[in-house]
Amino acid sequence: MEILVYTPSLTARIKYALNLVLREVLGAERILFTNSEQELADFSGPKINYSREQIEGVIRFVPHGLLQEKDISEQEIYVSKFKDTPVFFATANSALPFDPFAASFYLVSRYEEYLPHISDQHNRFIATESLAFKNDFLKIPVVNIWCKWVKEILLEEFPNSTFKPDSYKFISTVDVDNLYAYKAKGVIRTSGALFKDVLKLDFATAAERVQTTLGFMPDPYDTFEKQIEANEALKIKSIYFMLFAEFAQFDRNISMFSPRMHVAVRGMNDYTEVGIHPSYRSNESKDLVEFEVRHLEEALRTNVTKSRQHFLKMRFPDTFRYLLDLGITDEYSMGYASEPGFRASIATPFTFYDLEMEVTVPLTIHPFMLMDVTFIDYKKQTKEEAWAEMTSIIDQTKAVDGQLITVFHNRVFSEKEAEWQGWFKLYTQLLEYAKP
Repeated sequence: MEILVYTPSLTARIKYALNLVLREVLGAERILFTNSEQELADFSGPKINYSREQIEGVIRFVPHGLLQEKDISEQEIYVSKFKDTPVFFATANSALPFDPFAASFYLVSRYEEYLPHISDQHNRFIATESLAFKNDFLKIPVVNIWCKWVKEILLEEFPNSTFKPDSYKFISTVDVDNLYAYKAKGVIRTSGALFKDVLKLDFATAAERVQTTLGFMPDPYDTFEKQIEANEALKIKSIYFMLFAEFAQFDRNISMFSPRMHVAVRGMNDYTEVGIHPSYRSNESKDLVEFEVRHLEEALRTNVTKSRQHFLKMRFPDTFRYLLDLGITDEYSMGYASEPGFRASIATPFTFYDLEMEVTVPLTIHPFMLMDVTFIDYKKQTKEEAWAEMTSIIDQTKAVDGQLITVFHNRVFSEKEAEWQGWFKLYTQLLEYAKP
């Protein structure tokens, strides 16, 4: 199905926003644009007037103005409610009392993250500073809800219109920040860690470290087989993101050059997709990202096209430009470490828009909604409290036929620490609840 959009002046932002709502979320086959009222009148299919002009017999969405701008500046935003759902960029004499295209663009492009903002200790945009958190809609996929309203309006006027069938999906992803707790760390790292164990009089950990290193015990972080069994039992799609970097303060996996590491990633790739987990330091260096991606490709003996940033460190738009130049087609970092929910206010994969260059780029962003350490380390919730939040987010995603993505860590599955106890059972419970 083709939809014709009338706009007097077609900007890159208008083209992106209309394609986002009508094609990427709603599933229209093709979006056409015109500035000719005669062409609009002659078109027999679904059509939209996105302008301040009144055109008889054509659905009109009055522009707020953001999509006609070409700079990045502070926006005056007042959030109100329509049908019990938060909305902003109010307009009058329009099919909806706000501009769903401009509002969706603002949220999905992450416009606010280009503006001056407060950062945390890892130089990350803080969830509590976001428009969504401040206005209590971080846990609601408002963009998807707005898109459904647009669809209802189109179907009322053009009942024979066809959109692709909605389909809820679920992908379980695992970040492997540290493949092993003790194994394959090398003599220097193992000796130093053992010395610290003794200094702290932690003889139980020291004994476990020695026995694991010598091969008398399995490594507690080596939980891959039970994860795969749980996923395969319910036919859940999974993706593993491997930290494949040289040792540093926040990059503490086993050596990227270790034969054990190469065997492990190839073994994973037999059962699930493997993507790169670019190191903490790499966010400041394209060369370092390239170094890590190319070495993972050599170990896997195949191309790497999926990525999630370690510590979710992102710089808009530099991080995404680096990845795109290196052949990454799908990015999975769009979520907050400290809060569950919808960072871009959408539950659907979307194409990235570079606000500085004002251009749509061929990189698909896959937002995630739930992460284990959010509840364990940041919110310090009980499993019962975490489960209540998880089910609410899952229900919200299912309600809009979105794509639910969860993030877990192999170390948490080990249940080695007291705060990790019971989390593998919670994971299997989540798989059952979230499965399509």
